[in-house]
Amino acid sequence: MKFSRLLSMVLSIVLSIVLLASLSGCSKPDSQAKLTDYQQRLTRVLELDAITVQIEPVPALPRPSKLRQPLPDIRLDLRDAWASRECGLDQLIGERNSGLGRVFQPSMQLNYELRLLAQLQRCQQQDISPELQQQVASWLAEKQQSITVALNNMLLADDTLGQQWQGSKQQLIAAESTGFVESSSALNNLLGLTKLINQQQWQQATEVDIEQSLAALYQHDFPGKLQHSLRYSAAWFSQLNPQLLAIDPVSLCPRGQNTEQLNILTTVFRKFFIGDVQAHLAELRRFYNESWPLIAKLYRDTPLYPALQQRYQQPAEQLQQQLMLHVQWWQQLNKVCPANLTQSPR
Repeated sequence: MKFSRLLSMVLSIVLSIVLLASLSGCSKPDSQAKLTDYQQRLTRVLELDAITVQIEPVPALPRPSKLRQPLPDIRLDLRDAWASRECGLDQLIGERNSGLGRVFQPSMQLNYELRLLAQLQRCQQQDISPELQQQVASWLAEKQQSITVALNNMLLADDTLGQQWQGSKQQLIAAESTGFVESSSALNNLLGLTKLINQQQWQQATEVDIEQSLAALYQHDFPGKLQHSLRYSAAWFSQLNPQLLAIDPVSLCPRGQNTEQLNILTTVFRKFFIGDVQAHLAELRRFYNESWPLIAKLYRDTPLYPALQQRYQQPAEQLQQQLMLHVQWWQQLNKVCPANLTQSPR
């Protein structure tokens, strides 16, 4: 693991410990807390059964070792070794043959392959012998064919990225967007890198700081938390809605008359559903609408794409459908009872 990313991870852990120690007992509500508070109020007013939210399970991701593919190495005889010094390749080849080079993480391996391609491209532009030109052209062609393998190895087998797609144990905090900008920037940087690779812009690709992007994702864990929030919220609505939809709104206002129960429901709707739950769900939708297209574009041509759809796209769509059913019940209540839900509170 590159020192910069390791340092970022250590600082992140230390910062988390300090924050936990200083903010003990003052934690802000996350997706689950917002939904639970609203649920408890509905349960008391409507005498609903308590629910235990069970997040719909998804298949485990394939093990990175099964997805990572071997890369061909440049093999040199004594004459080639002399030629590599003439072309400035000896330092790169020595780096690959070092102890660290033999255990490159996928992100470091990709960076190495890109630097090697950039140097080979520069070699072609130098005044070198025809024999060396031919050898360099052969090496360059071989490495250009395998660079996609190196890119996919990073996308499929990097520990930090794998952590995001597994999902976090934490959910997003309501009314907070900490890490959203940094994570979006990191995903955009990786997308920009794939574009440069597809365009064979090797020198520009070496300038993309892969480790910095991965460190930002690791530090904030934003895609992992977003996934957990989406899946939990979808499961919550799926388990609460059947109870709510089984209640005929007419039963809450017999003969069209207002009741204390209806007045309490009006407060629950305005203050806790609109003010808290729906506001937070709108945040989740915005985060999803901006994050998922980046993730999908990055992984569309990889074996992980179907699994990522199950973790992001499907729960987001399920959440939207269940939310519509939930809102329709309130709309029906507003239609048949004097709830005046569409009026602003006085």
